[in-house]
Amino acid sequence: MPALPPLPHAPLVLPPEGDTTLKTLKRRVRVRALRWLMSGPLDGVSPALARRLLTLRRDLAEPVKRSPAAALAAVGSPDVLAPLLALSAGLADPQRLYPALVPNLLAGLARFAAPGRMVLWDWPVERVVDLAGGRVIEADASAALLTADSLELRMDGAATPLSELPGERRFHPFGAGLYLSTWDSNPLADMEAHPDKSGNALDLGGRSPSDWTSALGEATALIQQVLPELAGELPAAAARMLPVGYEPERHFSASYREAPGLAYLTLHPDTVTLAEAIIHETQHNKLNRLMLLAPPLTNGQTTWTPSPVRPDLRPLDGVLLAVHAFIPVAALHERLAATNHPLSTTGRFPVRRHEVLSSNARGMAVLVDKAAPTEAGATLLRDLKTLHEALLERAPEPPDLSLEGPSVG
Repeated sequence: MPALPPLPHAPLVLPPEGDTTLKTLKRRVRVRALRWLMSGPLDGVSPALARRLLTLRRDLAEPVKRSPAAALAAVGSPDVLAPLLALSAGLADPQRLYPALVPNLLAGLARFAAPGRMVLWDWPVERVVDLAGGRVIEADASAALLTADSLELRMDGAATPLSELPGERRFHPFGAGLYLSTWDSNPLADMEAHPDKSGNALDLGGRSPSDWTSALGEATALIQQVLPELAGELPAAAARMLPVGYEPERHFSASYREAPGLAYLTLHPDTVTLAEAIIHETQHNKLNRLMLLAPPLTNGQTTWTPSPVRPDLRPLDGVLLAVHAFIPVAALHERLAATNHPLSTTGRFPVRRHEVLSSNARGMAVLVDKAAPTEAGATLLRDLKTLHEALLERAPEPPDLSLEGPSVG
């Protein structure tokens, strides 16, 4: 393959080699969630559950202090992080979520060898996500005990290590650190912002997990081939991808600010379209972390405008999310065309490339005109504008727009 043409690099857009911005954001979000776990208010839970949680906090204090990296790794599991962030944002029921997330936290602490003492969670356990085994275990246990090297569940009066319990395989690898998941513990998955969708219920669309992992593997291999700058961030940004149906004509994808690391995707037969969606949601996951910690626009939720890519009004934060997602998609198109990749020679490709560049131009114009950025937001907008303008300079003449390509929602 011809050498890849250089493109402007910037953190959270096309990261330069060795950039640690995403790593820093990940850690800061996990710290925020851990602080909520250990000291957040317990409003909305019963007195009995509040007592158990206070005891848990006391028992976890020493393991967290002794092994902070292990504690943050355990909190970083989507089955712990998304519920904690949803709780901290007041978006979910604490009486339901705490009993669901705590066993997964303890399983993670056992996996990362965090405990220096035994920790008892004396509360019914319905299920546990065993990431080490790639399984979800339906438990129906009366309690969970974190020992020095394992998590044990008390079932029928006996304590059984998690590793010895049967469970259903729900995580299917398709690349280094990347998984198709047929399990979802995100409490916000039913919330929907897109006008053409109604939630993100898991749905393989009549295809097998191996069909999905094969298609996702081909799409991520394409990203690795032509956009290695982004490919290296995929596991850190959106390691768990969740199936939400098969769409041969259109493609939908989604992510949630309070559920970093998760990407919901429909399966599509076109590899470029699927690669676009993976890049799109990877970018959302990166920017969502920043937005959780330090909103880049001071008027991101108060100023609304027609969307450059969707048939509805959007707040400026939504426009920024779209532009931030689709400018790297335009970079994918540029690299495919510049290297004469076979997938860039189809009749649909030039139309799609023009559509994305045009919507990016509209989005950037809206942001330049209306956005009131913070200092960090101004840097991000400058980086996006620099890459966008470089891509426009290399773009060919607009194609015959009577040709119709797939759309990504």
